[in-house]
Amino acid sequence: SMDWCVLSLLLLMLGKDGLCQQEEVCSKSVINSCDDCIRSGPYCAWCQHLNFTKAGEQEAVRCDTQAKLIARGCERIDIISPHNIKTITQQDPLSSSFDTEEPVQMSPQKINLKLRPGLPHKFTVSFKRAEGYPVDLYYLMDLSYSMKDDLENVKGLGKDLFAALNKITKHAKIGFGAFVDKTVLPYTNTNKEKLEKPCDENDQFCQAAFGYRHVLNMTSSQDEFQRRVAGQFISGNLDSPEGSLDAMMQAAVCG
Repeated sequence: SMDWCVLSLLLLMLGKDGLCQQEEVCSKSVINSCDDCIRSGPYCAWCQHLNFTKAGEQEAVRCDTQAKLIARGCERIDIISPHNIKTITQQDPLSSSFDTEEPVQMSPQKINLKLRPGLPHKFTVSFKRAEGYPVDLYYLMDLSYSMKDDLENVKGLGKDLFAALNKITKHAKIGFGAFVDKTVLPYTNTNKEKLEKPCDENDQFCQAAFGYRHVLNMTSSQDEFQRRVAGQFISGNLDSPEGSLDAMMQAAVCG
């Protein structure tokens, strides 16, 4: 049938292993030297054989893909085509567990690459999480009014969070930060009274809006986490999107 003919044609067009083979192409522009040639594309090669060019031919004919240069009679030994060079300079073995010294979880640690522009290069990196490796968990909480119920839940989460972390490692610490939104229009009501108390009038435990606030440094104390989080109050803003991206950036870069 017609469909079978089309399928057969498609299969013939596929290279080995069922994948389309990308043909190496050398797109030449102004070529006056080997240097120009190599810079013009990752698959461009230069034939340095003395008598390669025929009478009247430009030096640019020396620049092409290796396959085309060989087809034109250039010996492989006379072809210049730099390859990528990889040198592993540090490859300490992976650690099995965490001890007093810093464990090795990724190998190799240092690689030097000398790359030809436009020519891709692959290398393998191995990762193995060391058993008992320290975990720092920074809990970043949205304190806008819609999160009122969630804040009450978080205030009782300390025990559960530490229990979960202790299943992974004996070296766990938790920090805490909070955010609401930018204290400018259209994110937050800039009326003086509303800036000071942006929530419902009946809510006695409502604090002024803020962008980001760091509350608790990393601690291994469950009681300290519970105490500091219990002291947090809800706030409010105008729009649905919150200042979460600002807060994540601040948490990441602030010392």
